[in-house]
Amino acid sequence: MKKLFVLTLLIFVIHAFSFVDGQAGVLISRKVQRVIDGDTIVITGGDRVRLLGIDAPERGDPVFDQATGRLKELTASEPVNLEVCEERDIYGRILATVKIGRININSVLLSEGLALPMLIPPCGHRVAEDVLEAAGQGAVSGKGIYSLSEYEIVSHSEAGDHIDERTVVRGKILNLYRGEKAWHFNFGSDWSTDFTAVLFKDGQQRFRDLGIDPANLVGSEVLVIGKVKRYNGPEIIIRGPDQIIPISKINDP
Repeated sequence: MKKLFVLTLLIFVIHAFSFVDGQAGVLISRKVQRVIDGDTIVITGGDRVRLLGIDAPERGDPVFDQATGRLKELTASEPVNLEVCEERDIYGRILATVKIGRININSVLLSEGLALPMLIPPCGHRVAEDVLEAAGQGAVSGKGIYSLSEYEIVSHSEAGDHIDERTVVRGKILNLYRGEKAWHFNFGSDWSTDFTAVLFKDGQQRFRDLGIDPANLVGSEVLVIGKVKRYNGPEIIIRGPDQIIPISKINDP
């Protein structure tokens, strides 16, 4: 009986140490052993952690060294707390928001332009609001990734000058047309010539899976990220909320 009690207690302690709230919670403070890149770390015990809601540059890409160095700087001095998603990614990595005190490291990297937003359900549901706010701050700063030509911010009225280019289009959504096959966010009074952001049914479902109603974007100033194509007027096809970032509440630097 004594051995059984000790074993049961040990299992309980391990579980409590790992997850505070059943399916998801705060992983008790851990030291960062190694930073792999701008969005992946290794913690004590050997688990790899993927920072939830962000996508930092890959090795060999511009801004890789800057993003990786910043994550090392942020996690070097003291243990981190992990707000963990109940699921791991396809590589077996823990998905988490990484914090030191009240500092949300995921948001810091986004707000400094060192990572792009990447929201994937179901884990992205809980962080979507914070991710989009921080991503908007990073984009308007013009720093890091947003200093690169393919992420240059252009007005919606100039989008037609960037056909077949990846860019960031800025403007206010005037109205939404809900077509049978796709929704069209219109940025000008003439849908046939003005810039449009197009959201097909799979993209609409992704919004819903992340707990976001895309119709609420009408009237907001946004950044639309993607390759500009011409179909009547210029357009960008969006596949989720990480491609259309509200910035109405963000002040330009």
